[in-house]
Amino acid sequence: MRRRSMVALTVCSLLFGCGSAPEDGEPIEENASPGMEAAPQQEDFGTVSEFKVYVSSHAGAYVTFNSYGDHFVIQDTASDGHSALVQIDAANLSECWNNNGAGTTVDCNRNFTEGINIRFRACVGEYTTKNVIGCSAWKTANTTN
Repeated sequence: MRRRSMVALTVCSLLFGCGSAPEDGEPIEENASPGMEAAPQQEDFGTVSEFKVYVSSHAGAYVTFNSYGDHFVIQDTASDGHSALVQIDAANLSECWNNNGAGTTVDCNRNFTEGINIRFRACVGEYTTKNVIGCSAWKTANTTN
């Protein structure tokens, strides 16, 4: 903050003649120049948790998993008549489908226990029959956020 105040005072004095810049070694006081407002106090937002985003893709499907909030985003990337989906293995096998067509995304929110490993993979399939046609390899992710 000291350097910013010194730069502001120096620029102010050079451009606008609004007081003198402090000499080397002279202490800089906040709001030393008339008319300068006090700098806003920074808020403390606590500790921000680290989270990770994992990706899996297969021809026609692109899936991301964000460990913060346990969100899967399923994107249908091909105009092939098939739907995109994610298969999730977390104590039991479940699926979340995007049957809205090529170029669309679906957000699938889960609520996993924190700090466990899960597996997921991007797939394509027939939504009406829930027949899965093909999938990527399993991707391991951790739910810590």
